[in-house]
Amino acid sequence: MIVPLITALVYQEKIMNIISYLIPMGGLIVIGALLGYFKPAKDTRMGAREGYIIVSLSWLLMSLFGCLPFLISGYIDDFFTAFFEIASGFTTTGASALTGDQLLNMLYNGGHSLLMWRSFSHWIGGMGILVFILAIILESKDGSALHILRAESPGPQVGKIVSKMKISSRILYLIYVAMTLLEIIALNICHIFDENMTFFDSLIMSFGTAGTGGFATTPASCALYAPCSQYVIAIFMLLFSINFSIYYWIIIKNFKDVLHNEELRFFLIVVIISVAMITTQILHLYANTEEAFRHAFFTVASLVSTTGYSTTDYWSGIQGTWPIFSLMILLFLMLCGACAGSTAGGLKQSRMLILGKYTGTKIKSMISPRSVEVIRLDGKPLDKKVVDSTVAFFVLYIMVMLVCALLISIYNPLMEKDYATPTTMITASLSCISNIGPGLGAVGPAGGFSDFSWFSKLVLTFEMIAGRLELYPLFILFSRTTWKKGL
Repeated sequence: MIVPLITALVYQEKIMNIISYLIPMGGLIVIGALLGYFKPAKDTRMGAREGYIIVSLSWLLMSLFGCLPFLISGYIDDFFTAFFEIASGFTTTGASALTGDQLLNMLYNGGHSLLMWRSFSHWIGGMGILVFILAIILESKDGSALHILRAESPGPQVGKIVSKMKISSRILYLIYVAMTLLEIIALNICHIFDENMTFFDSLIMSFGTAGTGGFATTPASCALYAPCSQYVIAIFMLLFSINFSIYYWIIIKNFKDVLHNEELRFFLIVVIISVAMITTQILHLYANTEEAFRHAFFTVASLVSTTGYSTTDYWSGIQGTWPIFSLMILLFLMLCGACAGSTAGGLKQSRMLILGKYTGTKIKSMISPRSVEVIRLDGKPLDKKVVDSTVAFFVLYIMVMLVCALLISIYNPLMEKDYATPTTMITASLSCISNIGPGLGAVGPAGGFSDFSWFSKLVLTFEMIAGRLELYPLFILFSRTTWKKGL
């Protein structure tokens, strides 16, 4: 909370804003000091179970303490809204439960530090707060810290890019910081052509892009920025959607592995085809080809990266709702997400590849029962455990999404406004579990989650955290088996 505290001092905000950071900071220091005295007497080894528990509890407690500045400062007076907002920040979802007036009140009435806090939480959660901790603390000799990395990092396969866990974490964060700084510099250059892109805006938008989050300074998201700023943000959204191991390979000049990476090729093909098809469909809605292409390119980059920024209202904007086929492409992108090992959410492109290949082998085995089909990725055979866990994850992902959609539809204030359609409920659930932000219907680019009930906000908050941690850690935390002794 040092970053928003400094922001409050720079903008000379009211004393209550400053106190709203000092209270949780002081409280956490005291709690941390007290917990330092309670150490295991015997076994201190960390296994997979401990890794999952540490990660799950850390993210839940981070959200609980992280919402305190909103409540103490008085800008948000409802706990469930504040909890939803900061959980949306840490999980890089970018779904907002604030009304447009509340957001503008922060911007124009001394709440810059709170805007900074909610967007900086994207940057913290993007790479993972525990990955950052692993980069600075001493690494245990038994390599148990890898269990934390596996529990927190997105994707079907997680490992070290170099032999030492600590060095791997440092490399990841150095790449992350360098790319964030590059975007900040690029957006400040855009200020020459874009008066709306201030230095504060460049920080907010870069933190949101780096973490593939989606919080902006105004309810209009990126619509008020000039085309040059929109192109820069769109390009960086795609760059942060790529597995960070790819950048390490480029740095060490291992171009062979980059070129042979199937997930990267598949991701780029999906983006190119999606942009091309949507552009041709929405040409009649905009003044010229460039404008249609820019909105299509930005929207595809935003949803496939699960960032959630928008330059146009593709659901019910001034130009009208985009064609159904284009909206179906967007739904597909929301479900797929970007690459494993990136800061993006969703199922991940590598899982889509594995599921596709798995389905293909099953069809072949039905035709030729005696044939033995091996699933390969990047030319290497995949372990059966990886394939099985991918199929199980997909089933659990769809089940959780549908169950949560049912739960939030039990009662919702949106029903009183005739906005509670199946499209709204399903895409609201999908946007939260995939950590996207916007959906369709009442939760489209021009909508939000402010009208949802406290129960719906709690369900969707659980879904956001579960989706960010790839489901298993949170389910393991609440499993009775996890807490049995002797396991």
